[in-house]
Amino acid sequence: MAGLPTRCSPTRRTGSSSRRPAVLTVRRRSPHRPDGPVPGPAERPGSRGPEARAVSPPRRLRSDRLAIVTTVVCLVIASAVYYVIQRGKLGDTRLATDKTLLAALAATIVVIAVAIGWMTVRNLARVLAGRRSPVGSRLQARVAVAFLALVFVPSLVLFGSAIAIVRQSLQQLSRSENVQVLREAAVVPDWIHEDRMRRARHVARVVARELSGERSLDGRRTGRSALARWLGERLERYDVAAVGVLRADAPPLSVASTREEDDVRVAELTRVPAELVAQVRATRRGAAISERMPVGWRAVALEPVPGTGEEPTVVFVTVYLPETIEDLLGHVSAAFRDVQSFEQRRVPVERLYYSLFALITLVVLFAAVWTGFFLARQVTRPIDELARGTEALAQGDLGFRVREYGDDEIGRLARSFNRMAEEVQRHRRDLVARRRYIETLLEAIPVGVLSVDESGRVSTVNRAARAVLRLDELPVGRPVSEALGPGRREVARFVEAALADVGQESRSEELTIATEAGDVSILVRTEPFTLPARGGGVLVVLEDLTQLRRAERLAAWSEVARRVAHEIKNPLTPIRLAAERMVRRFERDPERFREVLEDGVRTIVREVESLRELVAEFSRFARMPATHLEHGDARKVAAEAVELFRAAHAEVHLDTEFAPRLPPHRVDHEALRRCLINLLDNAVAAAGERGSIEVRVVPGAAGRSVVIEVIDDGPGIPAEDRQRLFEPEFSRRAGGTGLGLAIVMQIVTEHHGTIRAEDAPRGGTRIVIELPAVDRPAGDLAAADEGRPVPPAREG
Repeated sequence: MAGLPTRCSPTRRTGSSSRRPAVLTVRRRSPHRPDGPVPGPAERPGSRGPEARAVSPPRRLRSDRLAIVTTVVCLVIASAVYYVIQRGKLGDTRLATDKTLLAALAATIVVIAVAIGWMTVRNLARVLAGRRSPVGSRLQARVAVAFLALVFVPSLVLFGSAIAIVRQSLQQLSRSENVQVLREAAVVPDWIHEDRMRRARHVARVVARELSGERSLDGRRTGRSALARWLGERLERYDVAAVGVLRADAPPLSVASTREEDDVRVAELTRVPAELVAQVRATRRGAAISERMPVGWRAVALEPVPGTGEEPTVVFVTVYLPETIEDLLGHVSAAFRDVQSFEQRRVPVERLYYSLFALITLVVLFAAVWTGFFLARQVTRPIDELARGTEALAQGDLGFRVREYGDDEIGRLARSFNRMAEEVQRHRRDLVARRRYIETLLEAIPVGVLSVDESGRVSTVNRAARAVLRLDELPVGRPVSEALGPGRREVARFVEAALADVGQESRSEELTIATEAGDVSILVRTEPFTLPARGGGVLVVLEDLTQLRRAERLAAWSEVARRVAHEIKNPLTPIRLAAERMVRRFERDPERFREVLEDGVRTIVREVESLRELVAEFSRFARMPATHLEHGDARKVAAEAVELFRAAHAEVHLDTEFAPRLPPHRVDHEALRRCLINLLDNAVAAAGERGSIEVRVVPGAAGRSVVIEVIDDGPGIPAEDRQRLFEPEFSRRAGGTGLGLAIVMQIVTEHHGTIRAEDAPRGGTRIVIELPAVDRPAGDLAAADEGRPVPPAREG
């Protein structure tokens, strides 16, 4: 919508997704240690005396460092005090009367004054003593004295003028004439409100009397338009904001004007409280209210129309006061209160101002003294040229070079600057070439790549990304949700989630987007990155898996069809042979046909039942019920499965080992019971009717899991078959469908667990299921700490 404000944020463009290795620039350092003895000319050929002296800092340099540190500390203290005062507003009584603040301010002023005196005397003494060369001494003295003279006198004059202005201003604010004017002005808002209320009452009474005399405007005899025109005339005549008529037997009719403020709505001007209308009709006396509106203030007066029955017609009139006038009236009242409170704390505030100005003056003097002596010791011309060169480099002019002034410190600084500019220019060329290479590489690779900066805007995108997302255009610089469009919300949400956890590791997920050509499967990978001085973001890699998934589905259906055809073909052969046998016997020996008929029918029924079980197995494998995990006890599930098999296989020896305590875990009771029944069925088939089976439920390593073991003493499983044991098409039993252990594998996976087959210690097979532990509820933790038994299961 055009009227809504638009929030814009600068687009931060990130670089390419590949990070360039850090470049380590090694510069040749002086072969002499700063703290050690300086070699002489014999030890260092070609060296000069000034250069050797510059290597070891003299005591003067150490003293200057001390002065700099002192200056910085004083400036920080002064800035902190000034910041506190300004943030607290100088007129605040708590600040003006705070003894701790005033004491700190006084101490700071004394420290800065002492530092100024000490630094001034020290540097002037050195200049006048002639410790430097004659030319440098005279130049430094002239610069220092001129600078101090230009700073001291104006600072003291400004300090005195500021104190005088503050004293006069504070006295002017507290003059009795001003206070009296504000006191008289403070009653103006109440007077104006009362005047508007009286005017509303008066106009309401007048309109009610006029309406009582206008019998031609009875709504039952004339239309509402005539009454509306009549109300509009009264609205113009009496210059009010709204006027209306409330009848008991007709809808309300009102006329309002919005000339006062364009944003005042008619509904606000014509709104009349129902309880006030009821009061006027009950008492047959007028009433009025005043209230503040969302914009402005209004007074509403209601008057009954004489001679209009038991439930009289009510006339209401609204007088409106614009928001600007109401705000001005509020400002007048607030100003009077402020002046009253300021008069009580004028003296503390005046002292605080004096201290503040003294502190500012001393800080300025301190900085000026130090700056004067500092500039006097420097050669300003080379420094200025170096500053221009630095600014040129910052603006991108990498070809700028400065003149080299001899072999002193300034000359070495100029040469270092020129070498730095050459290095930066060379690195810029390398970066441009590398960027072009990476852009070309991104456009050539078949994998979609796009980068999103930390503000959620697309920074770079290649041609393959547009192809994978089925987009003709993917604008750079737009938010990722807008750039991808409405059909790709899942991809946008995944990228925004990765951007919110930009400090985390990479993530990947397969998503499906809807396009005009159909659904498209995309593998989305995100990798967070951070660029120095440019913030971070997320690199998004997109792979189109549509054709791969389509091929996988076709292969899966082909395999299912082959498997179903193979399994169905096995029972059909005995059925066909039994039918042919019955036909032949009936033709050759009809008298003995009954015996063959009964045998053939049993064969057909048996094979049909086998087909039914096969279909049921395939149905269960393709459509397993949803798993619902909750706090439970794997021991209870295992005990139920064991008791079921003990009743059905009394000749099989079943042993159990259940740990007294287990880590808290979550299971689906029914699904896990089906899983264990399937494993026990396989164990009975492997061990035989006289075999031995053991079921164990124990804690895992370090209490981080629950281990369920089903052990039989059968012939075992060859190592080459263990990897295929849980595949749908693999079975080691004659007539088996190969789906039982596949269902077991699916149930364990939905429990977020693992399953494996091993050789049992005393021969046979051991199936091991590991279910992950979860956080124990507070009640179980307390029971475990006190040594009480832990409940086997808790509802989640």
